[in-house]
Amino acid sequence: MSEEEEVDEEESVFHKKLKIKLKEKGNEGRLILLTDYLDYLIRGNKTIPPDFPTFVREIMGLDVRGGGFIHIRIWHENSELVDFAKARSYEYKIDNYD
Repeated sequence: MSEEEEVDEEESVFHKKLKIKLKEKGNEGRLILLTDYLDYLIRGNKTIPPDFPTFVREIMGLDVRGGGFIHIRIWHENSELVDFAKARSYEYKIDNYD
């Protein structure tokens, strides 16, 4: 096994944190994000994940401070959520959880 394969295995084990800057602060920004994401899935002819209602509840319940960023746990940097953020011009950053 090459060193690169080992890194890929390690990355798949540990969560990453996707930080997305909302277009509006608070619940309004979360609703815009969810609407954009659903539109992205439908227009891209992508399958809507079966856990989408859970995802919506999580987004609406994340970080009640109402700031301009939300933090979403992802498994890897090739997540569909990262593709969505790029495609819809959201400012984002990926960090490792400590």
